[in-house]
Amino acid sequence: MTSRLNPQLIAGLLFVLIGAAFLLGSLDLSYGTWRKIGPGAFPGLVASALIAMGLIVAFTAEKHDTGKERPSLYSSKVTFIIAAIVVFGLVVRGGGLLPAVFCCCFISSFASRPLQPVKSALYGLGLGAACSLAFIKGLSMPLAIIGPWFGY
Repeated sequence: MTSRLNPQLIAGLLFVLIGAAFLLGSLDLSYGTWRKIGPGAFPGLVASALIAMGLIVAFTAEKHDTGKERPSLYSSKVTFIIAAIVVFGLVVRGGGLLPAVFCCCFISSFASRPLQPVKSALYGLGLGAACSLAFIKGLSMPLAIIGPWFGY
């Protein structure tokens, strides 16, 4: 990396870019009032916070080369993360939220070292149960906890 372009600066600029895109997208929605917040208020606030965080990260980026090793992209780990997201999308409708979150957690755990399958399965079940409670019971989302593939 050169002295001006380092990972922190790139990450900060990426945060600003993503935040600006979401902020522009939220401008078409109503922000409402403080008593009755409209559908554009939350994305606008989150986008503004992301822009602020990106500016902080970009301005506090190291200005010189510290001799650190350049970060590399671990393609096998990225492959597991993308596969976990794809499997979640494929399983959530037919299998339900709990199996989808379980599969997503278990597949994404292959990206970490050392691999601990029992611990990953327990995390997947716990996270699936928490997501089921939060999204299905708490927010009344129209999803099944256990879907029609399992006879429910």
